[in-house]
Amino acid sequence: MENKEKLNIFYTSALEAANKRSSEDMRQFGVAMEKRMEEFRKQKKEELTSRYQTEAEKLKRELNRHVSEAVTELKRRLNEHQQEKKEVLFDMVSSRLKDYRQTERYRDYLIAKIRMAKEFARQEAVVIYIDPADQDQKEFLEQTCGCSLTVSQQEFGGGIRAVVRSKNVLIDESFQTKLNQEREAYTF
Repeated sequence: MENKEKLNIFYTSALEAANKRSSEDMRQFGVAMEKRMEEFRKQKKEELTSRYQTEAEKLKRELNRHVSEAVTELKRRLNEHQQEKKEVLFDMVSSRLKDYRQTERYRDYLIAKIRMAKEFARQEAVVIYIDPADQDQKEFLEQTCGCSLTVSQQEFGGGIRAVVRSKNVLIDESFQTKLNQEREAYTF
């Protein structure tokens, strides 16, 4: 065998060995690249999922904040409206009380409350006050109830107030006090 043939055989076998090795290296490189690509995809997917969850939570918090602000505003407006209606209602009640104070039934009411205060005091001294607006009825009430009445220096919207000093008791049957109690207790 001649050198050329030997060289040709060596060249062919070296080329085949190089091709085999190159193919194996390429295959291993492809597997490694596929593995790195899969890891890259997995990492990017996790990043996107995390970013999506973060943005979703951020949007949810923002939506909750907007809803909370809207609910607070609606509650505020509802409260204002209720307060307006409450004032209208109590203005109407006050107006009706003024009308009521001009009736015979109001006079009967005063008589009943004066007698109640006297009964509560029994033998103790009691000072019974009437509203300054009811001063014109003082004489009639004193004769009917058989007691002395005092016209208050302070208006209290009708009704009576009585003081039993020995028992340290204030009997407040004034319309102003009752109206204020109802106003505080009234809810929609």
